[in-house]
Amino acid sequence: MVVDGRDDYGIDAVAIGQANPQLWLIQTKWNRNGQASIGVADALKMIEGLEKLDHQDYSPLNAKLQALAPRIKGVLDQEDARITLLIGLMGVQSLSTDVTRRLDEACARFNGFGPMLDYEVCLAPEIWGIVQAGITPPKVDLTVKMQEWFRRAYPFDSYSGSVPVGEVADWLDEHGDRLFEGNIRKSLGITRVNQSVVETLQVEPSRFFYYNNGITILCRGIEATPFARTSPHGPISLKLTDASVVNGAQTVSAALEAMKRDPATLEAAFVTVKVIATGRGADDIANQITKATNTQNHVERRDYVALDPVQSNIRDDFALTLQKTYTIKRGEIEPPPEAGCSVVHAAIALACAHHNSELAVRAKRDPDLLWEEGPAGAYRLLFHPQPSALQIWRSVLLLRAVRTTLHECRAQWEGRAGSIAEHGEFLIAHLVFQELGRDGVDNPEFEWEDVLAQAPEATQNAVRRLVNAVDSHYGTTSFITSTLGNPERFSFLAQEILADGRAGKPVPALPDSYIPRAPRQRTRRPNTVSILVDAGRIKEGTPLEFRPIGGPERQAIQSWLEGDSRRTQATWVNHRTKPLLWAVDGQRYSPTGLVQRIWATAGWKNAPIAVQGTAQWFLPGEGSLVGLAEAILRAEEQQPEAN
Repeated sequence: MVVDGRDDYGIDAVAIGQANPQLWLIQTKWNRNGQASIGVADALKMIEGLEKLDHQDYSPLNAKLQALAPRIKGVLDQEDARITLLIGLMGVQSLSTDVTRRLDEACARFNGFGPMLDYEVCLAPEIWGIVQAGITPPKVDLTVKMQEWFRRAYPFDSYSGSVPVGEVADWLDEHGDRLFEGNIRKSLGITRVNQSVVETLQVEPSRFFYYNNGITILCRGIEATPFARTSPHGPISLKLTDASVVNGAQTVSAALEAMKRDPATLEAAFVTVKVIATGRGADDIANQITKATNTQNHVERRDYVALDPVQSNIRDDFALTLQKTYTIKRGEIEPPPEAGCSVVHAAIALACAHHNSELAVRAKRDPDLLWEEGPAGAYRLLFHPQPSALQIWRSVLLLRAVRTTLHECRAQWEGRAGSIAEHGEFLIAHLVFQELGRDGVDNPEFEWEDVLAQAPEATQNAVRRLVNAVDSHYGTTSFITSTLGNPERFSFLAQEILADGRAGKPVPALPDSYIPRAPRQRTRRPNTVSILVDAGRIKEGTPLEFRPIGGPERQAIQSWLEGDSRRTQATWVNHRTKPLLWAVDGQRYSPTGLVQRIWATAGWKNAPIAVQGTAQWFLPGEGSLVGLAEAILRAEEQQPEAN
């Protein structure tokens, strides 16, 4: 989407990924002689634009950017979001050292936890290459060396067998994301899911074949050649035309990452590969296979939690002790808020309640991290030993109270403060839990309603302390997303704020710039026709002219208008509601009413419902009716007030 214009803060266009949480902020420079360049000021302005979006400070941005704010926020709220500053230069000189340094510094500041922000430069040759690739995307032809294979020839020719993981890595290294052209999503880079795949390849390469679900490739055709003609059932070479990996993109990207780290580890690693030749003109079946292989038999880490006897014990405890429902398995209908909770809500609440803020960090990054097993895994820390149903339920209630307060009070916090409140939700909950929610949480005699009653004030105080701490320690221009996603900073902020509370330090007030100002009362703009009549701007009987606006309107009615010159003519009458006397029928109309009458008579079936008629009727040589009225208003505003 093009957003170029005044107040674009160095952002000429915005692109948002359809399948993945990816945001591109684009700045372009044109030079007809092919010598375009970008200066330090241009780079800093673009970085400032990114800061505005990160801080949710949308008011200084132009209307086009503000219209995209909800979609941009939706991307930035994702824990695996990726942001690319894309600089397109119609030239051949790359960035200067000073510009590169400013962009590198911005990436370092923003990437407090993991690679979230990067930048790319496209010079004239690359831009032309992108244009050509967009017109005729090159096909991918693969050679697959398969062992221990079997073939199924009907209804589609297909081969399944084991393939060295190193060869799979070579595919991606050579062809890049074009390898996934038919997939429902591209590779997500090194995310939480395929990071575990990389670790398996490095630690247990010989067992990778048994752990991994495999890769599915669709192609137009297969040409099979045995390695040895005398051994037709031995290893085979498959030449695939127009191939695409439609399932297993994360496995492929993990293979390349593992190879880059240590190629030797892949020597013992194999993966199952299934190749299906759909032939030409079989897009429907190809789409069905792609969809099915990406949706069937999908298992998440949370699903294994249902096998732990602790969870069934908690479910029974909820039913017997509290007469409430506790759901464990994915797909179970979750109970209404007053009737119970799910294991997901329980895990997040326990993570925020835990004295170690690291668990709240994991919940913020990705709730799936709460299912990690092992001695240091979050799941063991949260559910072993088994917490009582009462402790879990009270923790869930307090977390809900914090979230409700944050939602209800969101309008009290402007820009950066509001963004900190949103991105710091679990840190705020952790602070409230440490202040209110640990004593008596497992004691049936303890009045928990008293704790819940204190939650709104404690939450608002935590927000004020957190905003002050972030700005004091990391500056008022620090990137909020990365600051609150960094475990070290998260932990430091938690300790600092809790220490201030224990020391009895007063809760700091928010700066005025973080508090919304009362909206200005705007007087309603007078009606255009009334302005003209009151000012006596147009004399009775003055001829006016109708002019179509925009290509679709001209295309639809121009020939009809030219059929009779009277159809574009009207006479002004000093009347507040119907000031136009149409030359065709001698009837009076409002400006909008006459435009709609013209459209209907001309037979324009796709005419819009709404129209500003005063913008289409003109006083020849002087302007439209609405333009004349605006000139009167401007003149009145410039007149000095009477003493």
